Amino acid sequence: MPTAKKSRIDIEGDGPAEGSKNRRMSGGEFAALRASLGKSQRELAELLGLSLKAVESYEQGWRNVPAHVERLLYFLLFKLNEEDLQSEDPCWATRSCPEEARSKCVAFVAKEGRFCWFFTGRLCASAKSGEADERGCYTCEVFSRMLAKVERGGS
Repeated sequence: MPTAKKSRIDIEGDGPAEGSKNRRMSGGEFAALRASLGKSQRELAELLGLSLKAVESYEQGWRNVPAHVERLLYFLLFKLNEEDLQSEDPCWATRSCPEEARSKCVAFVAKEGRFCWFFTGRLCASAKSGEADERGCYTCEVFSRMLAKVERGGS
């Protein structure tokens, strides 16, 4: 099985300022995730069904990284490191979601509690009911803890 492990992934990047309401993945973040997946620009373009020019443009900051491409990059990173994430509790347990909310949650129904952020885009129903910031699921404790574990190489 291919591995995408890297000792440290710098995803802080050079994106919009902290207070930006439309915070998206920066070109530096995109490039760091591509490198952590061990793919060239051409290989990643083919894998995601994008043009090489699109990948180059995202990395240079000439074009914004679309939300669906951002989600796919994180999904690939986490799936390739899934063994390291097996010990993580599902999101509904971590966030103590009530039974009523669970029955309406696609992640719960699919039994994919470590990939809730992938199904919901940027903001799950539980987060929508509270005070969530502009990055939604990407600042959630579930996503953040898994990303930190992958950044550390599973430790």
